[in-house]
Amino acid sequence: MNSFSEIRMIVTDLDRTLLRSDKSLSDFTAEILLRCRAHGIKVVFATARSEASAQRFTDAIQPDAVISNGGALARSDGKTIYDCPLPAATANRLLRRCAADSGVGWITIETVTEYLVNHPIDPADSGWLDYRHARPVDFTRETIGPAYKIVIACADERRVRTIADAFPDVDLLRFAGEDWFRLAHRKATKWAAVQAVSAHFGVPISAVAAFGDDYNDVEMLRGCGFGVAVANAIPEAKAAAKFACGSNDADGVAQWLTEQGIAFSI
Repeated sequence: MNSFSEIRMIVTDLDRTLLRSDKSLSDFTAEILLRCRAHGIKVVFATARSEASAQRFTDAIQPDAVISNGGALARSDGKTIYDCPLPAATANRLLRRCAADSGVGWITIETVTEYLVNHPIDPADSGWLDYRHARPVDFTRETIGPAYKIVIACADERRVRTIADAFPDVDLLRFAGEDWFRLAHRKATKWAAVQAVSAHFGVPISAVAAFGDDYNDVEMLRGCGFGVAVANAIPEAKAAAKFACGSNDADGVAQWLTEQGIAFSI
């Protein structure tokens, strides 16, 4: 087992991992990550969110890189490190298939240029706080370009799997505890993006500490030198991780970094 002092890069999921359940970033967690960066440790966000919907957190921390859309895109200082969108033809066929299914409710899509939804959002709804830039469209009529991800709401997983099975290059992921599903390119994974970012910074995977809670975190928790699952993680994520920390509501990531001596205590 490597020494904690060898950690040179921190990769962390946002929702249900770094962020509290109310979608806030605590002052304590922000301070610890900023201290890690001051010590020369790279800090990377790896989130299912788009870059725009993660903006208030990237503004606070200024991470060295952001892996967004569940691994479909990774960028650092405006430079693209990893890029794996669905081709426009596939995205449009998939969108029309979803829109034609009566069991599918919300449909959201992150294209290369904007975030689109199939219904107008309520700006007063706190659940859409980070998505107010969304543009409502009729997916049965409008043609879009390449897309990083399509996310749909559906209570019947079998219906969604039937849709996904018709597209060999599309991967289906269900978000734990929710009736929301992500459809994206099979190569658009956090783990693939983490490896690209690690190589970009010249940091060996053995020196990367990864934090997560959900299905899309499993591969990076297993593959990184220090995989850490938060206490509220799904069983699959806990099984893949080498270490455990407190829950997202207990600032588990920041507490673990402090306890291992990676950041000075406040």
